[in-house]
Amino acid sequence: MTFKEWKFWFKNLDSPLKWFIIVILIRPIVDNFYTLKEISPFLSPLYILGALTPLLTAYAIAATKKPNYSRLDLYFGWFAILAGISSFTLLISDAFAFDAIDATLKFTIPLFLYFFSRRIIKSKHDLHGIFQTFMYSTLVVVTVYTYEMIFGPIRAEISRGFERFNGGYSDVMNYAIYAAGSLLIGFYAFIEKPKTVKKSTNTILLIVIIVYVILILFNIHHTSSYAVITSIIVLFLIHNFRDNIGLGLIALTIAISVFYAIGPDSITDKVSPLVQTDIQVYEGEKENEQLLHGRVGRWMNFLDFFNSKSSFVQFLGLPLGMDHPYSYLSKGAHNDFMRTLMFTGYLGLITYIIILINLILRVISHKVSISFLGAATLASLILYSVSTTPLLYASLLYLVMPIISLMALPKKEVDY
Repeated sequence: MTFKEWKFWFKNLDSPLKWFIIVILIRPIVDNFYTLKEISPFLSPLYILGALTPLLTAYAIAATKKPNYSRLDLYFGWFAILAGISSFTLLISDAFAFDAIDATLKFTIPLFLYFFSRRIIKSKHDLHGIFQTFMYSTLVVVTVYTYEMIFGPIRAEISRGFERFNGGYSDVMNYAIYAAGSLLIGFYAFIEKPKTVKKSTNTILLIVIIVYVILILFNIHHTSSYAVITSIIVLFLIHNFRDNIGLGLIALTIAISVFYAIGPDSITDKVSPLVQTDIQVYEGEKENEQLLHGRVGRWMNFLDFFNSKSSFVQFLGLPLGMDHPYSYLSKGAHNDFMRTLMFTGYLGLITYIIILINLILRVISHKVSISFLGAATLASLILYSVSTTPLLYASLLYLVMPIISLMALPKKEVDY
């Protein structure tokens, strides 16, 4: 999609939908003002954006044409009901305190964005418009990161002996999201072969993206992101060989060339310290609780607390216990499956797993480019969910929910 085509696409969107495109564009800028919340939440652009999102999505859902029914909508509807029950109980039990409102907004935004995305994604062309918007927004992230590489980190933290570049963002996940997202889009474009972009231009852009992604990985030192990026690359190579052996060989050559240009020793030096604790656990030098940088021990404590509750609370989530279990529902869970269990109970976790299974079955049936897109998105979401909480990162959801919404469309409307 050229810039002219993107402008035409944006101009022809229904008015209630256009705010989403603007939000994607400004999000990397707004994220730099994260620390304003320490002065007052009412001065924080992120909090303001978080409060407006449910209102704007609800208005768009009500004001635009309802999409054709998909079974995926039913599963998300079940999940929304369970999340709604937990959120309402949390608000009531804490007398609509700020913490309860903040938590409710964070936990329900993924559902608002799914049903909103079902309105905006009517065809593959609409998804391409979202991708183009995301890539434009990524230019802000690339600019900030380039500044850090040249002049030194704007803000950094020490983790496992490494200095992590944070830029002006709250944590390294912001860099990771835009790195993984841009790589996903670049690989998809390579397989899809858009007619408006020359093959040579597409290849050069892809190489630039790969180099920047690797540079970002080497300076954020984020184990989950190494796993996610690796999975995207492997799926890309598999789907290229499935589609065209010639393209597959080109893709493999690019991957090997970049790998050797960086140097295997450099990669080992960057990755080995991140998994040193896990290696020591496997060798019997440390306890199992130390796996994944101590996250396994945390999850065991979470489960002990959860299992101490009544069966009613276990089925519907900790908020139904009428206390304020914020520490068990936040990013501190370091696992989205665990957080989902804590928030919506066994029923919510089962429903979420059903959604993922349904999406996997849909992905398998599509043509190569869409199959890669769906497989890489789900792999990234699941891998990040093991040690982080991706469903609480709005900038990631801006990309994930439109892709999921494309999977909800009839196959013949996608594989053209």
